[in-house]
Amino acid sequence: MASAHPRFRPWFIAGRGSNRWHEAGIVVAAFYLGIISCRQVEGIDPGDPARGPGQMVGNGDRVSRGDFVGGDDPPPAAAEVDAPVANGENNCDLACRSYCDALDLKNPINIGLCPYLWGSGLEPRPIDSSEACRRLFADFIGRYPSPVEVNEVCNLPSWGETVSELISRPEYQFVNQRRWADKLLYNNRAVNVERIYDMDNLVAKTFDGRVSWDQFAAVTSAHPVLIRRLNGASDRASATFQLFVGRPPYENERSDMARLYTLWENGYWEHPYLGVVPEPYIRYACVTQQGDTDPQTVGRCTSVLWGHRQLVLTPDGRRDEEGEQEGMMWGGRLSAAEWEKLQEPGRIVAALDEFWEWTVDEALHQYLEYDLGRMAPEVRHELVQYLIRYNGDIRALHFAIATSFAYLQSSRGDTPTARPWTYGPLKQIQVEAWIDSISRSTGSHIGTCDHRISHPQDYLEEGMSGWAQALIEQSRWQVGEDREISASYRDLAQTLGGCPTNEVGGRFNTVSSLNTAVQEAFVAEICDPAFEHERDITSQGLLPAAVSPSEALDEATAMQIVRHQTHIFFGREPTDEETDATRIAAQICSPAPCDATSFARPLCFALASSAEMLFY
Repeated sequence: MASAHPRFRPWFIAGRGSNRWHEAGIVVAAFYLGIISCRQVEGIDPGDPARGPGQMVGNGDRVSRGDFVGGDDPPPAAAEVDAPVANGENNCDLACRSYCDALDLKNPINIGLCPYLWGSGLEPRPIDSSEACRRLFADFIGRYPSPVEVNEVCNLPSWGETVSELISRPEYQFVNQRRWADKLLYNNRAVNVERIYDMDNLVAKTFDGRVSWDQFAAVTSAHPVLIRRLNGASDRASATFQLFVGRPPYENERSDMARLYTLWENGYWEHPYLGVVPEPYIRYACVTQQGDTDPQTVGRCTSVLWGHRQLVLTPDGRRDEEGEQEGMMWGGRLSAAEWEKLQEPGRIVAALDEFWEWTVDEALHQYLEYDLGRMAPEVRHELVQYLIRYNGDIRALHFAIATSFAYLQSSRGDTPTARPWTYGPLKQIQVEAWIDSISRSTGSHIGTCDHRISHPQDYLEEGMSGWAQALIEQSRWQVGEDREISASYRDLAQTLGGCPTNEVGGRFNTVSSLNTAVQEAFVAEICDPAFEHERDITSQGLLPAAVSPSEALDEATAMQIVRHQTHIFFGREPTDEETDATRIAAQICSPAPCDATSFARPLCFALASSAEMLFY
């Protein structure tokens, strides 16, 4: 298990629900909580309206140099043992330990996994570069690679350089921004959209290595996106534990931490450009009428389970400037020092060994889809130490996983052992990544969705300000001349479980007959095997440059087309079985004589709708 760890650096500046208020109460709430004047937000850029505690951190150097070790371990050979252990518990003896120590491995997963793999006489399943490249792009970039990327990016001098190259890309940050949007259930009807943008920027800075993971937890624990999405101190304490420890708190933990959430209360604030928006407020609890700490009630604002931690804010003239309700202050008025105090729940959680262990376990499951940290505790221990060594730079953890032999194994072939680390992961691609991969491969662009704004149409309704419309126009949503959102991408994605609105729950991933029909209808529209849409096959890139659309089909031409589209969609060469099927298809193509287009379009449909596009 992980040992106690030092705090990485001073918390010089650091910086967080669904509510049960009825819509009819919005006007009443706005009256009681006060109207904030336009001068408070004058000049906010609708292209980046982020305001909140996330602005106060991650604005300096990266927390580590990013020179992560362990990306280029040579593949070890399995130890010669009398009877390799295929199933059951690990029984690595002294000879096994000595063998693993002599390998001089640098990757923390490889080090922790050796007693369960090579030291026990077992071998991983070899993977080819195209399969590894495809998996890495799907996980780190959010789509499958192009043929150029397979040949160039995934053929850098070392695999560690390839992983580092992808980690440095904005797409890597975006994939993780979307993942945290799912975890925190971004919804602009439940939370002020400015706070959502701020949280999204905080995630980007964290996955750019500018915010350590423990600081990220602290800021998130008191961020308006989390606070306003929940109702009550106990719910907020439970959510913090669930997010960063992976379990609900025990009753004494929940009741104790809830005291540090006593000051928060849900309310509404009148935004000068968006109207009434949901916002959290500070209620000055545990203080006297004079604003001093009240010795009679301060226990309600004091945690004692993890040491004596008192959380009281002193009221001053700020709450009276705009006629706010007595004893309340809008969260937008908080100073950097006050935000830091309010982040005490996150600092408590980040000081627990469980925090680092859960961080490791969650990342391992994200990329491998099995609980390697639980099944091989040495792996978890090595990864925790590795992450701490790099000052909580979350990129280090993802780098170690993507360059490990647990990740770099093929999912193809038989599974001779019950140990999942002897073969590669096979996962279902996320909806947006599937759509984006097909659209990119065929030159068909049907739009996108923006995880920061789940209900964009709210800001385009009659009576909304020009600023609100500019917010959507400068977002990732596409707006037509009729002030309507381009819905093709959103409707398709939501039918398949993506682009969630996060009303109560988030996305879902499933394969069903309904999904299959929807997916095939989308592919049929793109590939047009029935020639219904009069698409330009040349601009779609479905034919090799040397083949014209009207060229007569023979076996050689069919093989060129198959090789070209297999590269486009799968990033690999055709298999022997696919080559044989191509020869037969070229001979029986009907109505004869076929041309290149009549062969390429059904082929596009077959490949784009195949299981290999859905699973990787």
